[in-house]
Amino acid sequence: MIMSPGMAVVIAASVLRFVEFLFPAVAIPLFTWHVTLSSQSQPYQFTLAAGQPIAATVLVLLALSNYLGVRMAGRFQVVLTSLKMVALAAIIIFGMLLGKVGGTASDSYTTFGHSGLGSFLMVLVPVMAAYNGFQSIGCIGEEVANPQKNIPRAAIFGSLVVISLYVLVNWTYFRVLGLSRVAQSHHVASDTMVLLIGNNGAKWITVGMIISALGALHSNFLAYPRVPFAMARDGYFFAFAKRVQPHYHTPSRAIFFQACVAVLLVLTGTYQELYSFEMFAIWLFFALTAVALIRLRIIEAELQRPYRVWGYPWTVLVFGIAGLAISLNLWLAHPVRSSIGMATILLGLPFFYYWRRRPIRVPAVEAASEAGA
Repeated sequence: MIMSPGMAVVIAASVLRFVEFLFPAVAIPLFTWHVTLSSQSQPYQFTLAAGQPIAATVLVLLALSNYLGVRMAGRFQVVLTSLKMVALAAIIIFGMLLGKVGGTASDSYTTFGHSGLGSFLMVLVPVMAAYNGFQSIGCIGEEVANPQKNIPRAAIFGSLVVISLYVLVNWTYFRVLGLSRVAQSHHVASDTMVLLIGNNGAKWITVGMIISALGALHSNFLAYPRVPFAMARDGYFFAFAKRVQPHYHTPSRAIFFQACVAVLLVLTGTYQELYSFEMFAIWLFFALTAVALIRLRIIEAELQRPYRVWGYPWTVLVFGIAGLAISLNLWLAHPVRSSIGMATILLGLPFFYYWRRRPIRVPAVEAASEAGA
């Protein structure tokens, strides 16, 4: 209800930012509502911009792509990821060949002051949002061939490739624009390419960045609907989500459930509100994942484990503490939005315990049984 649809909406918002560079009209408000709240001195403003229905349409189309089969969705993801890497590589190459240092000594660094740790943790939130996705491969583990080798391989080498590309492309941004212009830019990749190769070239690179964001959004629908599907199959979620489409063999209703929640969020929230709402939940659950791993190692010590975490328990502890610190700091900075996220999480507890008390059911043979019915 938060992590998957929220990340989809944040990515869709980034798509709109790139589209806005090409077509500024998408940022024009269609209408604005003002709602007076007794707890606030200023009325709450709700704005629906022209780009929000476009984002909702994109969400539906990518959900449909994943509905049509895992193999097709996987091939489409390979194409989008390849185009993404080409766009990033082009920015890096042009920056190395044509770029000039755009910053000055005075804006080449910054200090955090007395609130250094809090500022550092706040900066980490958008940074880690960019790297988010390293955990997604686990959600489709049931459909991965030879998962003991391929899941760790994909997570480790995929993350190394992403880190290398992102470090280089950000170095290019700072080298060409300088720190102050990067901080002020809403279209940093496009603005960089305007200086390097002009407006026309920047437009083509912007198209590449749109494809890059679409690739991230597509992978979201490829991975995360498998979670409510698996929960429903085991009796811990609404039963409709366990249906497998008989012809395409995809968790069709779970996919469209996630799409419907994402469309609702993209039409009713601002980028900043959804960003805080979603990132708070993600890092809270990253910390809980570390706790769960340590707990399972203790209570199920004899369980066969094809893959073991390097540097256990220190790597797990560092990861868990970092996740908890980021989430707590985000709650301190944005208490209202984060509290809404926490309330949504806690609202799931009575549902979980209700389903847990029900008799254990043998998972249905979805495709065959429903096709026969």
